[in-house]
Amino acid sequence: MNAAPVLQLPGWSIVCLRPSPQQAAVRRAVQARGACHVALPGLRLAPMPDDLRARIELQCALRCEAVVFTSPAAVAFAARLLPLSELVSAWVFAVGEGTRRALARQGVEAIAPPPDAMHSEGVLALPQWRGIAAPVGLVTAPGGRGTIAAGLAQRGLEVLRAEVYHRLPPRLDACHLRALALAPAPRAVLLSSGEALDAVIGALPAGLLPVLL
Repeated sequence: MNAAPVLQLPGWSIVCLRPSPQQAAVRRAVQARGACHVALPGLRLAPMPDDLRARIELQCALRCEAVVFTSPAAVAFAARLLPLSELVSAWVFAVGEGTRRALARQGVEAIAPPPDAMHSEGVLALPQWRGIAAPVGLVTAPGGRGTIAAGLAQRGLEVLRAEVYHRLPPRLDACHLRALALAPAPRAVLLSSGEALDAVIGALPAGLLPVLL
């Protein structure tokens, strides 16, 4: 079976709002398509201020029959708190392929939605949820992916939330601003978070907002 052709974007500038640790993979993908990668981190990721509470929440979540990890960051920050290879849940779900790979690096086998459904609704649509009636652990950040928690609650499933990291406003420096100012047109913004977009809009000088928007 032949692989799908890769969309080429020669001459384009692709502005990525993901946090700094997640920019490298996007940069490789953008450059492979002949485009210019512009890093404009919309959020910073940090451990929860109460380390003990985060660890206790995570222990409770990992004891559930099913556990959902909402992002590669959720996996990384959870692994700082507890060894995920000791997770004993019967079912482990990942929102996307990046999260699934992050769990695999921790020795955890997870189920992810197909490539065209790597989002909250795609996770909820997986057939493996049939027959799960016990509480579900949700490893995430405050405010993250409320669709999953709400969807599980509608099915009558109790959700034990483990908030292992949180998002902070961006710190855009002169290098970020210069890269955006010099990015040649045509430009596109890779959107993965409304929160990140709002934060960047609030942090940019007024003169650069038309370049972004």
